[in-house]
Amino acid sequence: MPVTTSCVVTGTAVRPLTAGVRLDGRRPLLAVGSNASPSQLRQKLGPDLVVPVYSTRVDGLAVGHSAHVSRAGYIPYAPYAAPGQTLRTAMLLWLDDAQLARMDETEPNYDRVLLASADYRLALEWGTEMTAYYVYRSVHGVIADLPATTQADAFAQLARRPGFPDDPLPVLAGSAQRRAAVTAALAAHAVDARLRTAPDP
Repeated sequence: MPVTTSCVVTGTAVRPLTAGVRLDGRRPLLAVGSNASPSQLRQKLGPDLVVPVYSTRVDGLAVGHSAHVSRAGYIPYAPYAAPGQTLRTAMLLWLDDAQLARMDETEPNYDRVLLASADYRLALEWGTEMTAYYVYRSVHGVIADLPATTQADAFAQLARRPGFPDDPLPVLAGSAQRRAAVTAALAAHAVDARLRTAPDP
């Protein structure tokens, strides 16, 4: 399960965040979905990881579903621009260069882009506002009119749309051909995330 409070994720524990945590050489990445889960972070970054995680609030963003099927057979989350909406508990990972590069390798269906707080205000839980931060934007777009929900509900809602195959998740997880077919069907329901990106220094 994703963490919901500020902490430090290590290979063996989730520790409370302390004032002595150093962020030198680390860059902020907004975690959407399972990337805020300690088990997922350990799987992606290895057993020796140390990742500070901050609880934040983000204005102007919402979370929906990427218009593709993952290798595991589910329809993953993806952020999109949503003026007037707020992510009230969003987790910010602080990754070093090696961790960030490894995370990029595990996200082939996403581009890592930089967002400015001037466009999408991100404030840490104690009020400090970030200048900019990274997020993963789906290369497939997001599914129109499908806010983030459970996998069962997402598949149930999509099954009512024309042209959407009704393969269950286990079938999709076991067949690259079926995943590709469902991803192709989702393209008809995809819209751009409309994220205004900042220049990456």
